Amino acid sequence: MKGPKLAIAVVVGLVVLGALGWVGLYLYRQIDPTEKALAQIRNAPLVGIALADHPEYEDRLRKAIRDEARDPTDKGPPKPQVVVSELRRNFIAPVIRGASDQSLINVMAARAELVRYLQKTDLTACREFSMGGINRVDLLDDEAQRLFRDVLAAMEVAYRSGRDAKPQPLISRQQLHQMLVEASFTKQDFDRLLAFATLSNDLSCQMELRIDLVPPLLPIDERGPFSRFILAQ
Repeated sequence: MKGPKLAIAVVVGLVVLGALGWVGLYLYRQIDPTEKALAQIRNAPLVGIALADHPEYEDRLRKAIRDEARDPTDKGPPKPQVVVSELRRNFIAPVIRGASDQSLINVMAARAELVRYLQKTDLTACREFSMGGINRVDLLDDEAQRLFRDVLAAMEVAYRSGRDAKPQPLISRQQLHQMLVEASFTKQDFDRLLAFATLSNDLSCQMELRIDLVPPLLPIDERGPFSRFILAQ
């Protein structure tokens, strides 16, 4: 059971956290004044619609951007990222649990396309993605940025589909383990997940891609539940 536990710890943060984290992480460094940064955030896929649904976070995000610009964080996530992560945890993830199976499967496919490209062009960014988020999306090449926006856009479609739907239960860890076995995960794969923090950029990227490519390898009725578990933590 250790394999699936690590899958939860190191892979689940994939897109929902990773796709959002860059917003707080670099916009405050790149754009002044704060309102201009907020305007760009409002226009970002997924993040903008979540803020519109929960405008109480806007003032908190504005303050976090200003505070981070004045006193940059030395250790741990920057202040804006903390606010966005809370928005994800409290509101986005529960909505994603109600998203349609197909929209979630599409997110996994978009993730796979991004990771496959980064595997060839930027292993450092690929590892960052596998660990929970790319720190500086603005430094990616044009194609990688396009693929990253595709991931966010796919997540927004899933979010919209789940807004008025009842959240669905997540599969158990036992079910997750069985699905990974069905997708031909081996003892070596689970061993790599267990040692994920020590893997090279290349191997961590390989494992991220292995997870993102699981849905098509499963029976049709398992693809949505697997994707929901990965994306809605």
